Amino acid sequence: MTGMLRPVGSRVPVPHPGTNLQLPWAENYHTWCMGSGTQALSSAVLLAITRSSRRPSTPEVILPAYGCPDLVAAVVAQGARPVLVDLLPDYPFMDPEKLSNSLSAATVAVIAAGFLGVPEQLSSLAGICRDHGVWLIEDSAQCFPPDCARDPIADCAVLSFGRGKPINLMGGGALLVRRDHGPATSDLLSGLPEIQLDVDWKWKARRQLFNFLLGRFGYGLLRRVPFLGLGSTVYKPLVRLCRLKLPAGLLEAGISEAKNRASISPEYTRKLGFLRQRRWTLFMEQDIAPQAEGRVTLRYGVLAPNQHVRDRAINALNQKGIGANAFYERALPEIEGLKGIVPGSASDYPNAASFANRLLTLPSHEDVTSQDVSLIASVISEWAS
Repeated sequence: MTGMLRPVGSRVPVPHPGTNLQLPWAENYHTWCMGSGTQALSSAVLLAITRSSRRPSTPEVILPAYGCPDLVAAVVAQGARPVLVDLLPDYPFMDPEKLSNSLSAATVAVIAAGFLGVPEQLSSLAGICRDHGVWLIEDSAQCFPPDCARDPIADCAVLSFGRGKPINLMGGGALLVRRDHGPATSDLLSGLPEIQLDVDWKWKARRQLFNFLLGRFGYGLLRRVPFLGLGSTVYKPLVRLCRLKLPAGLLEAGISEAKNRASISPEYTRKLGFLRQRRWTLFMEQDIAPQAEGRVTLRYGVLAPNQHVRDRAINALNQKGIGANAFYERALPEIEGLKGIVPGSASDYPNAASFANRLLTLPSHEDVTSQDVSLIASVISEWAS
């Protein structure tokens, strides 16, 4: 089969100069555009270390035991030690009790990473962070808008504009710093080098090619190229930090398109409801109500009863032209390149390991149709147990 519905990703917009669109978080946060989402997160860690009253020889930053290895790269780049916390059972977010037990005199920050469009439990984590005097960093790389736009309890937040993110600008990211942290943070960030992004003919040609490859035919061709390693998860160290000057109207165009994007998630919940009787977990169904507030679902995730059933379902869906996958596939200690960088093994984080082994993600971008969801439901039904 040549054509395939891509797993994730929305089309790159064209800039709309003169768009009078206020950033949803502008009242409480100052925006710094960065070279990537990982650079934005690493800058947040740098601020947390710099602003902390603690001066440990090696600062510690807490993050979930299941997530993107770029979380680790952002921490390590600042000379800090990543401390992993297990998840809640059958849910992609950190167990608050285990998080509290992981705090130490060296802890300077907690990274609260949203997942597939659903933000972390910021309200419960904020109380823990306040009580212990550590920064709360909202990693909203997979979510838009960030939860801090609704309630400014995070000290800072991170956005990513790379492929496969809610707003796709073919790269870049943003660091949102709460305004009460004052000019000291501005002095530090303004000292970073800045790169200008120009919307020239090269950028326009790249955009045209990129958007073509997001189509069913284009992605089907791309998937046949063996050396690209599409969807593979490996650790890549972060080597630099820089600011990025975006052309006028580009970010605003991305925000506008994200806000107007219809959601297919409620249809998934309706048509996949039968899976509950087959020991699957629809962990996102309780989180789609906020779609009315304009939240973007990056992918629709479900948990199979076990890894074997999950893998069979993915293979069957791929054969039908549906870009379903297992996302990161492993807990962070098992990711290629992270041995010796993060503590322990997957067995030390049983909930994260179980989540990684059973997760199946389904496309939820603007090209997914009702007919696609019906096909997905039919295929999964055949392999659901």
